[in-house]
Amino acid sequence: MNAMTTRLYCIVILFLSIIFSNPCHAQQTINIRYSGENGSAREYVREMEDSGIADRIRAVEGCLRYDYFFPADDPEGLLLIDEWTDQAALDRYHASPMMQEAAALREKYKLGGRQIRRYQAMTEPVSHAVQPRTINNENNMNQALSPRRQGLAVIAALEAKGDQAALEKAAAEALDNGLTVSEAKEALSQLYAYTGFPRSLNALGTLQKLLQQRQAAGISDNPGKEADPLPADYDALKQGTAVQTKLSGQPFNYSFVPATDYYLKAHLFGDIFARNNLSYADREIVTVSAISALPGCEPQLFAHVSGARNMGVSDEELRTLPALLEAKVGLAEAERLRGALDAVLGDAHTLVQTVDFSVWPQGEPNAAYAQYFTGNSYLAPMDGGVANVTFEPACRNNWHIHHRQVQVLICVAGRGWYQEWGKPAVQLIPGTIIEIPEGAKHWHGAAADSWMQHLTFHKDVQDGASNEWLEPVSEEQYQRVR
Repeated sequence: MNAMTTRLYCIVILFLSIIFSNPCHAQQTINIRYSGENGSAREYVREMEDSGIADRIRAVEGCLRYDYFFPADDPEGLLLIDEWTDQAALDRYHASPMMQEAAALREKYKLGGRQIRRYQAMTEPVSHAVQPRTINNENNMNQALSPRRQGLAVIAALEAKGDQAALEKAAAEALDNGLTVSEAKEALSQLYAYTGFPRSLNALGTLQKLLQQRQAAGISDNPGKEADPLPADYDALKQGTAVQTKLSGQPFNYSFVPATDYYLKAHLFGDIFARNNLSYADREIVTVSAISALPGCEPQLFAHVSGARNMGVSDEELRTLPALLEAKVGLAEAERLRGALDAVLGDAHTLVQTVDFSVWPQGEPNAAYAQYFTGNSYLAPMDGGVANVTFEPACRNNWHIHHRQVQVLICVAGRGWYQEWGKPAVQLIPGTIIEIPEGAKHWHGAAADSWMQHLTFHKDVQDGASNEWLEPVSEEQYQRVR
């Protein structure tokens, strides 16, 4: 195996380690990435296999796959992929002794950096068209949302997402733009009621570290105003009930669990919302932004978009938030909020399938080849002559021909299309590999309602190899493949 082949093999192995489950199957796929030190990740895998724990997990009813991969870009990394027929099968494993045995071994080898991505197969493909979007065609966020409230929104979403590095950067920017220390502390403290104490305390720790660094650097941040003390006769339950009614637009009683109903009224809306160093509108911007970063919480997000309006947040401010989140937090978070605005405000929006740029990087705008693309594409060069190309929804390249070489496409995220002249289009989903014959006229790009990423490289390259760029794929041609 030559060096080029070895590099490509490593890239394909890394790619296989993060393939989503086929959308035609109702199954659960879990990808967990760990990091070790001094070869501990490999020692952990060796003991999992030698002890028989891994094989006993594979024998659990409903286990389709339980495999380890060593990423080519991280010698101390470890990627576990386990796949299950359904949630019940996964639950059987979680209740088995092997779950605790594997956890004990991870502790033994001190594996850290745990990142979990869970995928549930789609039961049917999304087929609605959507126009490509860029940040520039959103409302000017500075006109609708003050820099202070932008800071609140971004740090709230990053707290919920758990991205401490991005949170530190965003908090510094927010402090520079007028957010006070008191307001930042209050926003991150409030969120324990929505995202849990672990994320709230992690974020507060990041803020504390940042403030210490800025003080050491001679930066004097505005401490802001602390919340006023509450009166001695303050009735948290009565006040919280009134606040909750205003937010909901009607009385709300969670009779299924009376204790939770009390906590919501007396503590969240009575104690926390009574602290006047943030306004009700500020707190709802914080809440909406944070829940946008929590997958699976769409009902609560819809409710708080409505509640934000009741608490004084303007529709213009709400419509500005997705662009802000897309620029500062992530595409998935922005899309989640756009869906909520569609449901609550009636804004025309078709859900777009997003991709996770922390897995395969988006790269930089593909400026050198922009003239050969309809829509926006991005390029991230990789080792071994391989490039990762990202296409926005509906973006595609022109018809073109590779002379005296064979191009290989490996779809790694999202959904798109490949078509040769005179032949039906082939759908690109994670796992699709296309070898484009030398001399074949073709195009490839994203579906109208999905981002798409593919790896690409050339093989069987002969002397005089070249690319011939031809006419754009017309809108009529593109619409026919959907």
